[in-house]
Amino acid sequence: MFNFIRDKIRTVHLKARYQRLVQERVLNLIEVTGPQPVSEDPGQWQLMGDGKSAIGEAERTDARSQARRLVVENPHARNVLRLLEIYIVGPDLHLNHVAAEKDNDESETIQAANRLWRSFLENNSRHFSYREFARRTWRDGECLLRLFSQPDWPPTVRFIDPETVGPTTDQPDSQGVLTAPDDVETPLAYLRLDPASGQLAEQIPASEILHTRIGVDSNQKRGVTIFAPLSASLDRFDGWLETELMARKLQASIVLWRKVQGSPAQAGSFADAAQTGSFTDTTGTTRRERFRPGTILTTSQGTELEYLQPNTNFDDAAPLGRMLLLCAAAGAGLPEFMLTSDASNANFASTMVAEGPAVKLFQSEQRFFAAEFTRVWRWVMSEAIRFRLLPDDFFDHVAVDWTFPKLATRDRPRERLADVRLVESKILSRAEVARRDEADPGVMQSEITEEIST
Repeated sequence: MFNFIRDKIRTVHLKARYQRLVQERVLNLIEVTGPQPVSEDPGQWQLMGDGKSAIGEAERTDARSQARRLVVENPHARNVLRLLEIYIVGPDLHLNHVAAEKDNDESETIQAANRLWRSFLENNSRHFSYREFARRTWRDGECLLRLFSQPDWPPTVRFIDPETVGPTTDQPDSQGVLTAPDDVETPLAYLRLDPASGQLAEQIPASEILHTRIGVDSNQKRGVTIFAPLSASLDRFDGWLETELMARKLQASIVLWRKVQGSPAQAGSFADAAQTGSFTDTTGTTRRERFRPGTILTTSQGTELEYLQPNTNFDDAAPLGRMLLLCAAAGAGLPEFMLTSDASNANFASTMVAEGPAVKLFQSEQRFFAAEFTRVWRWVMSEAIRFRLLPDDFFDHVAVDWTFPKLATRDRPRERLADVRLVESKILSRAEVARRDEADPGVMQSEITEEIST
């Protein structure tokens, strides 16, 4: 009896203590005036604004999965990705080593660097390419490239799928990226998960990962695919197209309306006879209510036949489909004729004007990836310095110059005639005309002199 009373007293005491702690915490939350730490940015980062992020981790994962489906199944999404690849990281993309200062002669070092970079690309041709790097970035919103130092030259790189980098039970708000306590923009390690179990498989130091993100701010750890604003419009367009195709099938289904003159009883008996009756020929048995192509109908004067088909109002539906494609084109930043590969509704002048924003977009993307590829180049050259294949002060004397695919295609023969007039008027030099044709004026002049002398 005494133990029962003691347990009751302890229960009441614990309940009162729990209520007191809850009330104290609620009071602290009510009285606090300063901002509180945010779980998305761990470490003493303060909340700014309403704290609502544009897209969460679940939405980002769904957008990535949907983007992968679109680029495989949807022709317009595939066309967007293909255009970005050929215009930004197409076959004309290559690296040039140049002297950091024009007065210095670094020809031997430049030749060695060119040879080392070519050997790196050749040995990693099955694991790394400019196109795959950019394609992963656009499609997934981010690209994770792991760097492996080797005991001998050249080093090795591998791509990491973004879904294999994620939070763990110990770090639920990390998004798979551990950062400095007071700086979310300084990554320390990446958490690679086991695809089968979802448990932590490896903690990779940030120095071994080149992480490229797009579509987000610098203080956000993971990127967002470029197809996030396109997916809804493209799915709606597919639904619209399916509806219109179904309408075409309905329109092709001709309904025969038979009008029988007489009393309702006579019409009813005629319909019953046609429904139950049948005829047999060499091709089989067919009910009289159905007619094959080429069937000859013989009726009396009291029977009238009329063929009906539904009106689908395709002229009214066509602008809706175009509007959906225009929404997708706006989300991709491309003109309509690039998204649909159809420029029949525009002339040359309007097409030239419409491609202006796309050209600027491609130029911006080229500069962005030039900076990202330079990060890969610096790591590769650092490995070459470690192997004593390049001097220690290599980066002080040699710089990198990326050559990207040419964007604008013009009527060069007509422009060349205008250049000749400008040269005759002494407005342009002959050297400038040669540069416009992507020729070296000095080399051209020496070759012309040599040809004249011979």
